[in-house]
Amino acid sequence: MNTDFSRQITVIQNHHTWEPNYSSLTVNHGEMYWLESMRDYHIHDNGWRDIGQNITTFPSGNIGLCRPINSTPAGIFGANTGAICIENLGNFDSGHDQMTLEHKDSIIFLNALLCVKFNLKPVKEQVVYHHWFDKKGKRFPESKVNNNQVGDEQKTCPGNAFFGTNTITLAEANFFPLIANRIDQLSSTAAPESPVLTVNASILNVRSGPGKSFSVIRTITEGSRVTVFTTTGEWSKISNTVEEWVFSAYLS
Repeated sequence: MNTDFSRQITVIQNHHTWEPNYSSLTVNHGEMYWLESMRDYHIHDNGWRDIGQNITTFPSGNIGLCRPINSTPAGIFGANTGAICIENLGNFDSGHDQMTLEHKDSIIFLNALLCVKFNLKPVKEQVVYHHWFDKKGKRFPESKVNNNQVGDEQKTCPGNAFFGTNTITLAEANFFPLIANRIDQLSSTAAPESPVLTVNASILNVRSGPGKSFSVIRTITEGSRVTVFTTTGEWSKISNTVEEWVFSAYLS
């Protein structure tokens, strides 16, 4: 979450693999096997420089990092600039794979986490389905998608039973609220930022522990700004990597 990226992220794409699907996962052909198989296919058959998707989710709830996030994916032809591509392993067309609870949770969590990281919202412009774009990367009219009129002009991806259906209306009713709720949960459980305070003594001793019996390892001057990571009694720890403590009364 703290990594900086040089490309601007403006959209999260949701896909399904169709094949491989849930039945493809076996003792001999597990998650890593299929990631390597997809990568090999995308490079040698499609002629791409790497696996197409940035991230893959699995029925187990596991999440696999694929093409680097900082690299543009090969997800929706003509609409990949600024995108992160999520491939959800499975066939989520009606009558096929029934999404596991673990898989459902990881898909919601991943979309929410990416929204938080890149300051996006679960809205139709920023969290999208492959099915909403034509084969040149232009968005279909919303009415065409919602009235199931796309037909053979595009794949059903991420499946016509993905969190209800693959229409925009059902994404807004079923999928986006789940992402929004998870964003709220992530925000409420986020660790509070460490306070930054100002030294108000002319010279302040920095000690190796929380008390006057600990040795002075350096001093800081009035007006210096320090981050307080934790407190013990009347003492504040001003480093998150080494033992550096100051008397709290001299901070404001």
